[in-house]
Amino acid sequence: MTNFHMAPVAGDMRVLLIVAVFLAPVRAASEKLPWDVLIFSQQWPITSCISHKQHDPGASCNLFPNMTTWTVHGIWPTKLGTRGPNFCNSSWHFQEKEIIDIEDYLIKYWGNIYAEDPRTSLWNHEWLKHGTCAALLPQLDSERKYFGKGLEWVMQYDILAVLTKSNILPSDVMTYDVKSIFQAVNNAFGVDPAIDCIYDKKTREHILSQIKLCFNPALKLVDCDGIVGLHTQILGNCPIEGITYANTVRNAGKTYKYPKELAVAHTRAWEAAKSRCSSWVCRALVYIYILTWITL
Repeated sequence: MTNFHMAPVAGDMRVLLIVAVFLAPVRAASEKLPWDVLIFSQQWPITSCISHKQHDPGASCNLFPNMTTWTVHGIWPTKLGTRGPNFCNSSWHFQEKEIIDIEDYLIKYWGNIYAEDPRTSLWNHEWLKHGTCAALLPQLDSERKYFGKGLEWVMQYDILAVLTKSNILPSDVMTYDVKSIFQAVNNAFGVDPAIDCIYDKKTREHILSQIKLCFNPALKLVDCDGIVGLHTQILGNCPIEGITYANTVRNAGKTYKYPKELAVAHTRAWEAAKSRCSSWVCRALVYIYILTWITL
């Protein structure tokens, strides 16, 4: 009887031991990291341009004709309850040659919006400040991996498509409440995002600016609860209601307008890519194929 009862216990212990052996490297890696989550921040280019021109009325923006969606601002390693760490290796300088094979995609999906700055300035800044800290994780331990992950995520977690599917579209007339924006993202991805706005002193509008998703060190989506922000139920700095999702900006002597038709076509491309593609490169090619008939 003793042997009969002990056999399954021994088997269970072996299973637990095997699991512990496989999980030990992951747990050890996480314990050594000086951060808890990666904040993946996407920005709406029109709002970023409005903000840029607020700070410098004479400034202009790089709103490329092929910049058709929300773009990456950065992937930011973050310790919950604080900001950073930042600049984890000041000697690990940005090298454009390391990402030259994906540079065309970065211009489109992780582009520098400030026209006065060099083309590579945003990438240089993001790598030195945040990438060198993200690189403590083996999955992100090179420029190519770090920026490639941003391209993968911006196409997989497509904010424009998610908002469009919830009938939240760029408009200078309509306004939205933060709960609707939050719910659209939460319903799509199953986690709590953080939602940020800017305040336009000239028009007295709160304008949707950035939406952030959070990932744990295993690169799995998690709630953004615990990141630094206002102590509200919905993370971010937007008001409860009256949020503008801007679709126009005056830039370089002309008005840049984002048409509703483009948002709808982009969403159709995202849906098609989801069913056909397993890589971000495939997704990008599907976008190009479906969106070729539209110009800004």
